[in-house]
Amino acid sequence: MHAENEGKVGREGGSRRWWCGLLSAVGLLLASAGATAADLSVPVGEGGDRLEVTVIEPEGGTAADGPLLLWVANQYGDMAGPRSVAHALARRGATVWMVDVLDSLFLTRSDTVVRERDGAAVEALIRHAVEQAGGQREIAIIGSDRMAVPILRGMRLWQGGVEDTSTLAGAVLLFPNLYRGTPVAGTEPEFFGIVDATNLPVMIFQPERGVYMNRLGNLWQRLLQGGSATFVRVVPKVKDYYFIEMAEPHTDSLERVAEVLESPKAAPAVQALPGQILESIPLLAAAPHPADALALDDSRSEPLEKQTGLTRVTPQRAPDFELTDLAGRAQGLDEEFDGVQIVNFWATWCPACVEEIPSMERLAGRYPDRLKIYAIAFKQSPEHLREFVREHGFELSFPIPVDPDGEVAERYGAFAFPTSFLVAPDGRIHYAVNAGIIWDTPEVDAIVRELLAIEPD
Repeated sequence: MHAENEGKVGREGGSRRWWCGLLSAVGLLLASAGATAADLSVPVGEGGDRLEVTVIEPEGGTAADGPLLLWVANQYGDMAGPRSVAHALARRGATVWMVDVLDSLFLTRSDTVVRERDGAAVEALIRHAVEQAGGQREIAIIGSDRMAVPILRGMRLWQGGVEDTSTLAGAVLLFPNLYRGTPVAGTEPEFFGIVDATNLPVMIFQPERGVYMNRLGNLWQRLLQGGSATFVRVVPKVKDYYFIEMAEPHTDSLERVAEVLESPKAAPAVQALPGQILESIPLLAAAPHPADALALDDSRSEPLEKQTGLTRVTPQRAPDFELTDLAGRAQGLDEEFDGVQIVNFWATWCPACVEEIPSMERLAGRYPDRLKIYAIAFKQSPEHLREFVREHGFELSFPIPVDPDGEVAERYGAFAFPTSFLVAPDGRIHYAVNAGIIWDTPEVDAIVRELLAIEPD
């Protein structure tokens, strides 16, 4: 067993992973009965704020020999998956500092709150770690999803206040989301300014079946242009959160991790992750570490206001597609159809996607001859989809085409899930939405009737 004092578990779910987070919390509390609150308390600024840090060390007094890894919990808080991987890293000689910034600073758990962080807390964590290490070990900071934004901001703040930037190897970002928010469906998303203001080394772990896999090249090029030595590892056959969503932590071994994973097939990737992280550290440490921080475009520092509801867009020709549905039939836009066609992109792991399906079916029933719906499944296997449809008892009148590599979603510019486009009889997209909605409301019905040139009731 590894020495560990369990830290605090997040207070608020506020997300689709609330239940998974609760299970993780229960498991952690049971495993840590009688433990103290934290192993380190790192001051942040001069207002009395502190980061409560849990330290996971290897056995046998080898802590000073291996790397020091600063793992910053994402917006969903302290979860079983990262803790399990942290223990596996300790078994390989690393020391892991685990910190939940939002919990330590008593902040609400939300995407917006994470994106608004200026990086001061991360900068304080890095500075404290560098002082503790005294130049005797490699240090890297790790985070996932939206937490990549304050991590890069914190790195840049730290960079601007030190003389030797090589004391931090760099950042390991797991499926990072560095976008300002969800734009109007079909329009190009915008990176936060910190992407162009990062020139310290970065390693990106991108799941092959992840939401932003098809946009990875753009992020990589932007970081390279700023001067960051950016490395990329594509993790095959898994989706985002592949190592995070566990029913309980596995701190002794990852050999049986498939038993607690939400996606058991991801077990080999989870088991490989600790070694892959450790392989990344020497690459980051050997890369150039510029001394001067880059200028930051403050106009791209604030998150975008979330778009909700069907939005009228400048009409543009809808991209055609040719996909196979679950019944083995070819599906694509019908150019001769004198009605409205809804092109919907969804996934089974997206609760909002699933929640809107019954209302889509009800809407389809209102216009059986003048409305077609294509519920295109994003990067999922037909076998999994068939089982999912059976489990949920869906009896749908519209097809479920499969977009196995996300190519059609990319062509449409789908950024979030679900995303839907309303194609009028003229073959052009007139409305779009980057969110789940209730489709059989009077408001949506009025838009459909408008596109069909049906007089209001």
